[in-house]
Amino acid sequence: MRNFNRFRRPGAVSMMAGLLALAAALTACTSSSAGSAGAASTTAPSSVALKHGGTLRVGIVSLSSADALDPAMVSTEGGYATATQLFDTLDEYGTTGKVTMRLAQSMVAAGSAKTWIVTLRKAKWSNGKPVTAADLIYTIKRILDPKDPLPPASSIPFISLGGMTAINSRTVKFELKYPTVDFVDAFTSPTMSIVPQGFNPKKPIGSGPFVLASDDPGTEITFTANKDYWNAPQPYVQKLELISFPNSTAQVNALTGGQIDAASSIDPSLVRVVKAAGAGYFVYAYPTTSTLTWQMNVSIAPFNNPLVREALRLAVNREQLVSLVYDGYATVGNDIFSPTDEGYNKTLPQRSQDIAKAKQLLVQAGYPHGLTVQLTAAPIYPTANLQNEVLVQQAKAAGFNIEFRQVDEATYYGSGYGTYPLSLSFWGDLSIFDQAAFTIVKGAPYNATHWQDSAYDALYDQAVRTVGTTARIALVHKMQQIEYDSGAYVVADFMDNITAYASDVGGQLPYPNTDGASGYYFASMGFKS
Repeated sequence: MRNFNRFRRPGAVSMMAGLLALAAALTACTSSSAGSAGAASTTAPSSVALKHGGTLRVGIVSLSSADALDPAMVSTEGGYATATQLFDTLDEYGTTGKVTMRLAQSMVAAGSAKTWIVTLRKAKWSNGKPVTAADLIYTIKRILDPKDPLPPASSIPFISLGGMTAINSRTVKFELKYPTVDFVDAFTSPTMSIVPQGFNPKKPIGSGPFVLASDDPGTEITFTANKDYWNAPQPYVQKLELISFPNSTAQVNALTGGQIDAASSIDPSLVRVVKAAGAGYFVYAYPTTSTLTWQMNVSIAPFNNPLVREALRLAVNREQLVSLVYDGYATVGNDIFSPTDEGYNKTLPQRSQDIAKAKQLLVQAGYPHGLTVQLTAAPIYPTANLQNEVLVQQAKAAGFNIEFRQVDEATYYGSGYGTYPLSLSFWGDLSIFDQAAFTIVKGAPYNATHWQDSAYDALYDQAVRTVGTTARIALVHKMQQIEYDSGAYVVADFMDNITAYASDVGGQLPYPNTDGASGYYFASMGFKS
């Protein structure tokens, strides 16, 4: 598992769409109206020839004075965007959402999942010195410092400080405390970026595509191209500027006003605004693993009854939700997480709205006249409020009287988190094992549902120790079958990432399991030749 702060969405703004017309819209909208607007608007600009040079100006919501230049300390959107420019992780969730190598040339289990061999590619730090095995060991020792461990330490509890050995200048052998295939996934987060020996956060040296030029915390961060970057011909631009905006509307206004070249991760409601601005702009959208999921608390009534949990899942019209809330820029979910993970169980029947069966289940559960339940949520994402309002309306037909209690984000994530009967949280950018470790298995730190299953836990423990892909996937499928049958999450959709660009910008790539526009990998982008 990795730093939880990565998966909260700070500074969210409310949707532009008016909620007063929601009931009428729900009545008028049918499942057939949910289309593939996101797919239709997605182009393939990465295939366009790019020239070197120029300044790429990217709008982000929102840079913060808390953005850290130490990758191990980042917990904000701006911090992750910054870390991705200055540093490299060993591996990443690539353009298919699956793990691919980055600074590591290879990460291989040696016989079992307890011993791993990591070989670094030939790379240099931005000061011209080579990246070495000693730097990798230093990075991990810095994070796991017994006297002052850094936040990512919770991501690598299986690494032993005495279990790392440099075999040669670019290869490290890891003898873990216990076997786990989660070793590879743990290094994908920017918080696990590799830094050189003697790293000084005030003057950050990294192996990433850019070098820090200036930092005005909360306002603008400027970078210049790293001439020694290992992944030539990237970066294409000579200069990169990350500029803060309070919300997506301000971003889009700046884009169409010529003040920026890209508006990162905009609201679905603004796509029409970009398209209306003419041929000088386009939208690049792709599916992701990010989801706003409803959490049913099984420790209290009514969701301590599995029949009620199933009834709520069947009350949701997922296709309609995708259409109304996301204008088609989302895909339907099936109550399990991580759709790009190689272990995702695609054989499970797609759950769809069934009002008659939902009503029948409530009768069996002892609620022949329906029930009332409170939904507590905050505007943690631009679409959050509208998604909750849609649920309120859809679930009425099945007998759920849902009272939507909106609170601010600080209150939501405060002492009451995990006590609400029904709530909405943002999750994404996680493997199935990470998601389980954070939210499902015994001892998970953020299990707001309190759902536990001993058979699920046993399968998880076996799966994370299984190196063979086929055998491991078979175990994961059984895990997800249990979660699908009796779990406590309503995963109704997965959101697209939507970014607007000036028409002369190319090189965008999809990163479905990484936060931010194109995973914040702006090195691949440049201006068309």
